[in-house]
Amino acid sequence: MAQASEKKPKANWYPPWAPRFWNGMKCGDYLSLLRENKFQIHPAKYPMTVAVGGCSILNTVAAATQRLLLHKKITDTPIEHPPIFVIGHWRSGTTLMHELLSLDDRFAFPNTLDTFTPNHFLVTRFLLGPMLWALLPKRRPMDDMSIRVGSPQEDDFALCAYGAPTPYRRVAFPNRKGRDHLQLNLSLAEPNQRVELQKALEHFIKSLTIRYDSKRLVLKSPPHTGRIKQLAQWFPQAKFVHLSRHPHKVVPSTMRLWKLLDEIQGFQLPKYDDSWLKNYVFECKDLMYQAYFSQREVLPKTQLAEVRFESLVEDPTTVMQQVYAQLELGDFKPTKPAVQSYFDARKNHKIRTTDVESEFAEDIDHHWREYMEAFGYE
Repeated sequence: MAQASEKKPKANWYPPWAPRFWNGMKCGDYLSLLRENKFQIHPAKYPMTVAVGGCSILNTVAAATQRLLLHKKITDTPIEHPPIFVIGHWRSGTTLMHELLSLDDRFAFPNTLDTFTPNHFLVTRFLLGPMLWALLPKRRPMDDMSIRVGSPQEDDFALCAYGAPTPYRRVAFPNRKGRDHLQLNLSLAEPNQRVELQKALEHFIKSLTIRYDSKRLVLKSPPHTGRIKQLAQWFPQAKFVHLSRHPHKVVPSTMRLWKLLDEIQGFQLPKYDDSWLKNYVFECKDLMYQAYFSQREVLPKTQLAEVRFESLVEDPTTVMQQVYAQLELGDFKPTKPAVQSYFDARKNHKIRTTDVESEFAEDIDHHWREYMEAFGYE
């Protein structure tokens, strides 16, 4: 099968000492992750396994300290302002939208430190912030965008650290056939998994509410795309901004993303080929958008805005103004200069693209037909 013409990514783009998704786990959650995957760890990953295990001990102690000091305060904290969720398939521009909304001083967002230490950041952030700054690479390996301790970050990384159900758990053991990806359509998850997810997300959002003085939170995670019905129930009046992008760009870029994450984050060395990975990307899209397309109709237009990545890049201030107006987020004028400055500072940034060969393009067109029709792609 003709595939995207792209070399296999190098995992050493991400330093071996840099934090992984699992570094924020407590001992019990970490052992559960290893046990459910039968401890099938590749010898090359033993150092990482030991390092994460050492962090889990520290996390357990730190989490117990925060629970002792702040458990009641976190539990009793009201979520005064419904969150804004940025959703969409991986590599469709969700990070860009997350960063643009985060430029608004009226909003707050979980940063890298928050999402990697959700069990205890309220009591350890001043100590761990400088340490994480020293360990983080300067840029993301998948797209060369800058990454900082204070950068907006995905809240599903926090769910990983909580040990909660999330599709990202597959990344830990990429060669084992699991069912984690089924949670991309949350209606297919088991009832206890939905309860665990709700509990973890509420704890995280309440902790962030304390951390950021009750500001409205902007959250972003692609797996939320198949959770909008549940999220709207858990957080009434929540707002959603959906990003779409041409599948010819999304699919090869997502394949590259999973290769990188599996090599960097996994306790195994990936053994799959491009054919399996392509089908996995297709299956995940089907699960995610089966849920999204069936659920988006129940949300009023004041709660869900759909944005094309191409339109956002072409005319960012106009598109952002339309999002603010549709979702009733307040006056966009105070934030407009920051959005303009954001793009001016990155005008020389080149968006990484991958050439798609004709046979692969036809395969994408066939499997993504509904997506392309829904968002106006030919």
